[in-house]
Amino acid sequence: MSSSDADTTTSTLSAPVRFRGAHPIGGDPMALPVKDIGPAVGYYVYVLGFEVVDRSDTAATLRRGDATIGLAVSGEDPEQASVYFDVSDVEALYAEYAAKGIAPSELRVDEHGGGRYRVFFAKEPYGVCFCFGQPAD
Repeated sequence: MSSSDADTTTSTLSAPVRFRGAHPIGGDPMALPVKDIGPAVGYYVYVLGFEVVDRSDTAATLRRGDATIGLAVSGEDPEQASVYFDVSDVEALYAEYAAKGIAPSELRVDEHGGGRYRVFFAKEPYGVCFCFGQPAD
């Protein structure tokens, strides 16, 4: 393959979605409640695209890009936890997750703190709600 072929191949591939941060909506994003650490870590890694940073029998720290979250078997209700993830390309992430069988909400523009954000929502099987977004302006 010539260098011009390599350049063409590289330029046609889309860049992966970068997670730029995790921010609390409800609860602590470093202690998201789960009932069983094993299946929860599997879901976050294989479906949501996180990598394991640290893990024990009752807790795990995960990262995707610059977003770090924690999972904990704490007895708390996962339905009460929610996190906002700031991402580089919300449309590409929406397509990535929809292709994996996640049923995200429709993409929309929400206002928060004087800014406009392109967002979608999804819920993991254990009950934690996620908002994924990026500035709309």
